[in-house]
Amino acid sequence: MEDKDLEQQTQQPEPVKYATPMQRLWAWVGVVYMVILVLLSTYALSHGAYLRGIGGMMLSPALCGLGASTILRYRQGKGRGGLLPCVAIAGAAFLLALAGLIKGVCAIWVQL
Repeated sequence: MEDKDLEQQTQQPEPVKYATPMQRLWAWVGVVYMVILVLLSTYALSHGAYLRGIGGMMLSPALCGLGASTILRYRQGKGRGGLLPCVAIAGAAFLLALAGLIKGVCAIWVQL
C-alpha cells in the first residue's frame, strides 16, 4: 500500500497541454450558443411562446466561427489556395452572419 503512494509521489506530473487557438475559437462559439439557448428558453418560459424567424440568427455564430477558422488556418500556414480564397470565404461567412443577424433582429422586433 505504501509502495503505491510512494510511487505516485515520485512520478513527474504530466505537462499541461494548452488548447490551440482553433479549439479556443470553437469553445467560444459553443459558449455563445449556450447563452443564446438560455435566453431563448427564458423568453419561452416567460411569454409562453417561442420566437419565430430567428434561424439566421442561430446560424450566425457558426458562420463567424467558420470565417475566423479560415483566417486562423491561413495565418498558421495550413490554408490552401493563398490569400484570395481566405478573404473570399471569410468575407462571405461574415456577410452571411451579418445578414442573418439583421433578419433575426427584424423578426424579433416584429414579434415584440
